[in-house]
Amino acid sequence: MISLRHAISCLLLAAATPASARYRVRLRTPLGIAFEEVEPGKACGVVVADLVDGGNAEDDGRIWVGDRLLSTSAVVLGGDSALLTVGGGRQFTNWKRELIPATAMGFDEIMAAIGSNSGRFGYVDCLLELARTDSSVPRPAQSGAARAA
Repeated sequence: MISLRHAISCLLLAAATPASARYRVRLRTPLGIAFEEVEPGKACGVVVADLVDGGNAEDDGRIWVGDRLLSTSAVVLGGDSALLTVGGGRQFTNWKRELIPATAMGFDEIMAAIGSNSGRFGYVDCLLELARTDSSVPRPAQSGAARAA
């Protein structure tokens, strides 16, 4: 459980990002992005640590190492139903995909949210909202063209 003070500081950090530095990207899965925690051990979001060579994020070209993840699409389950009860578990009869804020979430929660954008629910992509940071570094422009040669 995170403290209110910690959650507020994470949200203020995200709110301080100028709107011009924010952008959205829709990528097919797997994304080809390695994330790391902004503050290790704290629920304060993640930044892009690396891009997989030849992965979807690198091929797209818009995501830079050092960019901060502000929000991600995630499948949210709902519609409890009594259609089937097994071992006291609940059966969900519907779901929807929403863009959820990631700046005050822990690493595992964010990875679960990104992972929920799966073929199991009919999705083959993930929507990410990111922001440039002072640490953002573009990848060399050779990636796709060099591999094709």
